[in-house]
Amino acid sequence: MKNTKQNGQLPAAKSNAEQKQEISERFGKHAEGYARSVGHAQGPDLVMLVTLLNPQTNWRVLDVATGAGHTAAAIAPFVSEVVASDLSAGMIDKARSVFAARALTNVSAIEMDAENLEFDDESFDAATSRIAPHHFLDIDKAISELARVLVPGGVLVIEDNIAPENEALDQFINELEKQRDSTHVRSYKKSQWKEMLGKHGLRVVRTRRYSKKHDMADWIGRTDLTETEVEALYETLAQAPRRAKKHFSIEIKGGKAVSFCDNKVILKAIKQ
Repeated sequence: MKNTKQNGQLPAAKSNAEQKQEISERFGKHAEGYARSVGHAQGPDLVMLVTLLNPQTNWRVLDVATGAGHTAAAIAPFVSEVVASDLSAGMIDKARSVFAARALTNVSAIEMDAENLEFDDESFDAATSRIAPHHFLDIDKAISELARVLVPGGVLVIEDNIAPENEALDQFINELEKQRDSTHVRSYKKSQWKEMLGKHGLRVVRTRRYSKKHDMADWIGRTDLTETEVEALYETLAQAPRRAKKHFSIEIKGGKAVSFCDNKVILKAIKQ
């Protein structure tokens, strides 16, 4: 997001509704790319998520910020019903196509804000959200809503980018993500996740942490960056502090970054 000055003044900050519209449009535009992404559709983390969830045949499950629907589709064969929600109408259309292509009859898709889930209290046995919460404008409200719609003893499995506990590394990775994608809000630390979930009566019982390598060309491919912005992103990685280069395994060839690694976490929590 550019902070260009007009008449010597910075543009007015976008409202919550305007930011959500930007998120919806950005992901809708790239829905096909997410649908075709092998990492999203078949990543080993998806197997880990479903394994941690341990879905039961009588469950009704909610998948929030479903994107192209890959997580909902992976869960559907093991449960009674899956409802997949997303802020982006474009993503919901793509998710429906994915479900139809797999001949899934027990999963539905609905356009809905994660911070305003239009479901009754205690109406789901389990809920999931995969690689999405770092886009939520009000993470506390989203967690509150997820907790509200779960039955007592219900299961929540969250997977997302995770920031290092070290403040400098935390700042580096979040600024890098924001530089790549203006809709990025924040990747949280593991300690912050446990605190946020606990605040809403969700006790973390298991976690899985893993590292993911990103090829720069692929990582930038699902963005709308200009050539100048792309070069600036490469420069940020090339000029990263030594500690950041080591922690994120930034690989430089010919003076240009070709890949880096970030960290993800999958948390399983139970509603008390």
